Amino acid sequence: MKKDLPLPNEGYLPFYRLPQDALRWEVLRTAMELRIFDHLTSPVTSREVAAKTGLHEKNTEHFLNALTALGCLSKNQDSFNNSPLADHFFMSDKDTFISPSLLFMSSWSTALLQGGLKKLLQEGPQHSPDMTDPAIWAKGAKASLNYTRCNRAQKIADLVESLPEFPSFSRILDLGSGPGIIGIAVTARHPSTECVLFDRSDICAVAQQVVEEYGMEKRVKTLAGDFTKDSLQGPYDHIMANFSLGMRREELQHIMNRIHEALAPGGVLVITTTELSPDRTTPPPGVFGWLAIFLQGMDMVVEEGAFQQHALQAGFVSVQSRLIENMEEEIHGPVTFIEARKGL
Repeated sequence: MKKDLPLPNEGYLPFYRLPQDALRWEVLRTAMELRIFDHLTSPVTSREVAAKTGLHEKNTEHFLNALTALGCLSKNQDSFNNSPLADHFFMSDKDTFISPSLLFMSSWSTALLQGGLKKLLQEGPQHSPDMTDPAIWAKGAKASLNYTRCNRAQKIADLVESLPEFPSFSRILDLGSGPGIIGIAVTARHPSTECVLFDRSDICAVAQQVVEEYGMEKRVKTLAGDFTKDSLQGPYDHIMANFSLGMRREELQHIMNRIHEALAPGGVLVITTTELSPDRTTPPPGVFGWLAIFLQGMDMVVEEGAFQQHALQAGFVSVQSRLIENMEEEIHGPVTFIEARKGL
C-alpha cells in the first residue's frame, strides 16, 4: 500500500446537510407562496390538492410527502392534513400567520442565490435597494405584524412591566414603532398610561390600522416623522426602541442625545436589539442573518457595547444590559435588553 488511509479527526456530515437545508427551505417557501396549507384544513388526497391548485398530480404527492417529513403535515393512508404547527403559523386567516414575514425576510437573500454571492464578491454591490422608498417600509411593517405578535410583543411587554418604574409611567414613546403592536402590548399592561407610536408616515398608516384593530385609539396615538430631526414631543416617562436604531447607526450618538432630552427626569430608556461581536464573526445566526444586507452595500447592525457607550455619553446615569431568554430571535442571534436611566 503506497500510503495510509486518512484518519479524520472531525466529522464532515454537517457540510453535507447544508444542501438539504436549502432544499427544505425551498419546499416550505413554495408551499407558502402557493398557499398550500389553506387547502389542508381537513384530510385531502394529493389528487384533490392538485385539482384545486392546478398543480401536477404526481409531483404534488411528492411535494406533500416532503412537507410531511418537514413536520408541516400529517399523512394517514393517502390523505394529508395540516400539522398543529402549520395550522397555527401558516393559515392565512389567523393572527399568527407568519408566511408574509418569512417571505419578506428571505427576499433580502435572493440576490445571493444561484451564483449571486460569487457575482457580488467579484463585482461588488450593483443595485442596492432604495431604503428611502416608503413602499419597502410599509411592506415590512405589514409583514412583521403577525411575527411580532406571535411572541416578541408579549415578551417585551413582560420585560417593560417588570421595570420598577413601570407603575409610575404616564406617557411612553415607542420610537421606530413599526406596526405598533409592541407599544400596544405594553400600554395594555398599564391601567392608564398613554403611548405615542413614532415612525415614518407610511408605517404610521399601518400602525393606525393596528391601533384600531385592538380598540386602543383613546390611549395610543401615532406620530409621523424622522426621529433624527423631527420633534419627539416629549417629555416621556419611558421611551423604548425595539430593533429600530441599528438602521441609523451613523447617527446613533445624535439620536441618543435626542432621546435623553425627550425623557422626563428619572425616565427610563429600553432598547431591544441584536448585536454582532466587534470583529463581526459571532454569533453565527447574526453573521448569516445580516450577510445579504452587508454584501448589498448596507449596514444596519450595531456591535456589542455601542448602545451602552452612546447612552453614557448622552448623559444617562446608569446603563445595564442582559440577554433575553426564551425569545425566538435566533435568526439574527440572541436579543439584548438594555436599560438606561436618566438622572433626576
